[in-house]
Amino acid sequence: MVKLIVIDSNVWIFAETAAAPEHFLAVAKLQRYLKDGVGFNAIIFSEVFHKLSRAYDPATARKRLETIVHHPSVKWLNIDEDQAERAAELAQKKVLRINDAMIAQQAIDMNLSVLTDDAKDFGKVERLKVIALR
Repeated sequence: MVKLIVIDSNVWIFAETAAAPEHFLAVAKLQRYLKDGVGFNAIIFSEVFHKLSRAYDPATARKRLETIVHHPSVKWLNIDEDQAERAAELAQKKVLRINDAMIAQQAIDMNLSVLTDDAKDFGKVERLKVIALR
């Protein structure tokens, strides 16, 4: 059985932004992991939409995001109340932004790795399997 991994917002943003220095690396990594399936959640959705809306316009950001969400290899992962509460505790203990803590907590709960360009912050979480973009 193939395991999903969670792709952090920054990787999606780099892949969708041709001017980003990390663009080609992000695209290559996404192509590699999309073959097996990737997890996506509301936090990542929100962050990607926010950044793409600033790089383009809201309509273009929405279209790009819909393409991601409806990709056959992307699996939507719901964050429940218990995970959110434990993520708040994790954010406090590890001095993480709440969005990163929620992504990390969900990945830990589901025994998934996280591909990110923010390995420094995600690396603070001992039980989290982090795959660095670079």
